[in-house]
Amino acid sequence: MRLPIFYSVLAMVCFTISKAHSQDEFQIIESRTTKYIKAEVEINQLNEDLKKNALAIQNDGRWLGIDYSSKAETSWAPLVHLNRIKQFALALNDAGPAGDKKLASQTINALRYWAQQRPSSKNWFQNDIASPTAIGEILMLLKSSNTVPSTLQDSLINLMKQGDVIRAAGANKSDIAIHMMYRACLTRDKTLMDSAVDQAFKPITLGNRQGLQYDYSYLQHGPQLQIASYGQVFLNGEYKVASWLLGTSYALPTEKLKILDQYLIGTYLKTIRGRYIDFNTEGRGISRNDVLDKNNITSKAGTHSLLALAKEVNPKNTMVLDEAEQRILQIQAPSFGIKPSHTHFYKSDYTLHNRPAYSFNVRTVSRRTVRTEFGNNENLIGKFLPDGSTNIQRSGAEYYNIMPVWEWDKIPGVTSRDYKVDQRTTIEWGERGVGSFIGGTSDGVYGTTVYQLDYDEVTAKKAWFFFDDEVVCLGADINSLAKEAITTTVNQAWAKGPVRVFDQDIKRIWQDSVGYYFPNQGDIKWTSGKQSGRWSLINANRSKNVVQGKVFKLWLNHDHDPVKGSYAYIVKPNISENEMKSNKALNTKILENTPLVQAVENEDLQMVQVVFYEAGSLTRPNFSVTVDQPCVLLIKALKTKNPILYLSDPTQKLTDLHISFSSEFLEIKEPFPISLPQGDQKGATVNFQFN
Repeated sequence: MRLPIFYSVLAMVCFTISKAHSQDEFQIIESRTTKYIKAEVEINQLNEDLKKNALAIQNDGRWLGIDYSSKAETSWAPLVHLNRIKQFALALNDAGPAGDKKLASQTINALRYWAQQRPSSKNWFQNDIASPTAIGEILMLLKSSNTVPSTLQDSLINLMKQGDVIRAAGANKSDIAIHMMYRACLTRDKTLMDSAVDQAFKPITLGNRQGLQYDYSYLQHGPQLQIASYGQVFLNGEYKVASWLLGTSYALPTEKLKILDQYLIGTYLKTIRGRYIDFNTEGRGISRNDVLDKNNITSKAGTHSLLALAKEVNPKNTMVLDEAEQRILQIQAPSFGIKPSHTHFYKSDYTLHNRPAYSFNVRTVSRRTVRTEFGNNENLIGKFLPDGSTNIQRSGAEYYNIMPVWEWDKIPGVTSRDYKVDQRTTIEWGERGVGSFIGGTSDGVYGTTVYQLDYDEVTAKKAWFFFDDEVVCLGADINSLAKEAITTTVNQAWAKGPVRVFDQDIKRIWQDSVGYYFPNQGDIKWTSGKQSGRWSLINANRSKNVVQGKVFKLWLNHDHDPVKGSYAYIVKPNISENEMKSNKALNTKILENTPLVQAVENEDLQMVQVVFYEAGSLTRPNFSVTVDQPCVLLIKALKTKNPILYLSDPTQKLTDLHISFSSEFLEIKEPFPISLPQGDQKGATVNFQFN
């Protein structure tokens, strides 16, 4: 009869221990989150603002000059109210229960005014993320001083119940989960904490409709490239939460930590050259001044910067993250620690090509993805950004804050109509691409990217062939009946130093340690003079002051009504003026540039890269290759008995194809079948070694 009593007592003891452990974990999490919130503040600025705002607050808890009825989507005025209360809360947290009674009273009045007014914005982000997060931070700071009456706190916690965390995706999901964690700490609700942590870490999975993809790119607002922008918010949020939960039962699982680290190190950091990120990764944020400067992710920005948090969460990555930090802080050169790599992100239509001496990246769009969005009055004229725009960086600063003075129909790499006035983007929050033959092949070091352009009454077949020292850029089948002339822009970057033109018929141009070669010449145009503009022209929320600077702009003119037009240029970064003068032979040779086939060979690398727009053959004296389906391929070890083939399907529709190959070393007489990746790997590169 005593046995059931024993088990009852044992169960009660276990429950009590479990409850105590849970409470201990709440205290750990609460302590870390509060410490984090406080560490983000600059003390001198806080004290200055605190004095001013404490004097200006009205007896009913409001501030004159704040439009509490504002519904604005950006720069939402009522949020200023919460930010000022947060200043009060920071001061009261430091002072503890014996804090300033008058300040405590003002804080309560200000919180009560917010609870009574309940301001709202037309932008869901302000209502579902910004406001509840700010309220949560305020209440967490005030918890230790017992400043807020329980009834008022309950009302405010109720106001925090915003955002559908289940339906939210990517960075938005983790942001909502964070203010859920605040609520869980404030209410000591273990069930809520379990749910919040689960949702906070859920975006750290591959294959989401939005968020992280199987190729380790990042999509948000539909299938739209957002590697920096929302991708950086995602990284900050996940590492932040992971740091709060270290050593607890809620800690980030090892398999998720591997995924998070891979995205940070293998994708995000590779889009940064020196101190500045590729403009194509920022989405509509490209229209914000200073956005390309990533100094804010380093230790200089504080102990809770992205790189500091990443090192705290996984100290094993300290060396590689320190290298990145030294490049960004310009302690070391942009080449420091950089290894040659090439990645084509088949889920987001983006190519990343890194060398110690330079980076050269390409942004495209297909019917599977979304064009660079405009919204919230941002990125008003970025109409052509995804049409093959190329980011060519040596120092990294080539495009930093150039956007207000850009001619936006001459974005680097783009073929488009030459408008007299920059064109407004007409479809808000992104527009689906239309092309289907868009993709790329990569062996991890070299690769090919193809973009079949069909936009704004211009069609073309564009391809990029990536090697060590040279990137070959080809265009064929350029057609348009638009009233404007059609151009292909080679570059439009800040002018640095002189421009050197070689040969009377302009076959070579050099500027800022980059050489541009035009093997087929063409109608080549260039300027190097002052251009001016305003940030407000590309982002209505920014300054109307005139910005100007000297810009190097280089383009090919295809004139009006081109029919089956073409171009060819080769970019050779990291070359001196004297080396250009010597006219040393290039390592690459263009084999074909037609509407059917575009192909380039590098004899030194024993490599050929080919785009087949239709089933067909490429035959040269030293080899021949035939395919029965359109594809992109790269052949290595060309002059051996065991060549290696890398191949992809840009349409992402094929299941297999057949290939024949012959050279002086090997002959595959019968068409050889190759199975193509399916499911979530459609568009990825498959490789095969002949023997």
